[in-house]
Amino acid sequence: MTQTHLPAGRPEAQDSDAEDWRRRSEAGRRKAEEARAGAERRREAAEVERAAGFQRQVEAEGARLIAEEGRITGEVQRQDAEETRGLNEEARRCAETARLAAEEARFAEEQARRIHESTRRFAEEARLHAEQARADAERCRAVNEEQRQILDEMRETIRRYEALLAGSG
Repeated sequence: MTQTHLPAGRPEAQDSDAEDWRRRSEAGRRKAEEARAGAERRREAAEVERAAGFQRQVEAEGARLIAEEGRITGEVQRQDAEETRGLNEEARRCAETARLAAEEARFAEEQARRIHESTRRFAEEARLHAEQARADAERCRAVNEEQRQILDEMRETIRRYEALLAGSG
């Protein structure tokens, strides 16, 4: 510590110097206290600013997270919509395939009905032809029988003539 030498021998000068020194010390203490208080106020203001900056950073991060969640949700919804569109397209193709299969089935059924109708007509015609053939065969048998009877009668007549010729002979 620095020692201050006061002039010796004059008490009022000493009192005056001591008072002056005390005032300067007091002024220095006030300035130091004011500086300390100012530093404390600046520190508190900096702390408030740091807290506000941190709060802004937290809010910005929250907003970024919300935006990211919104983007992810939008992407999920887009993917869901794409999957739904794909499923709808697949369902449309399946429905079209089913419609074509039903149309082919109706065509095949109609064709089968026509074939069945043709078969029925051919069977009826065949039955009629068989009936006609039976009738023709019956007529042929009747004609054959008639011709056989005529031949038998002719043979009998020839035998009688031969017997007459042999007896007259």
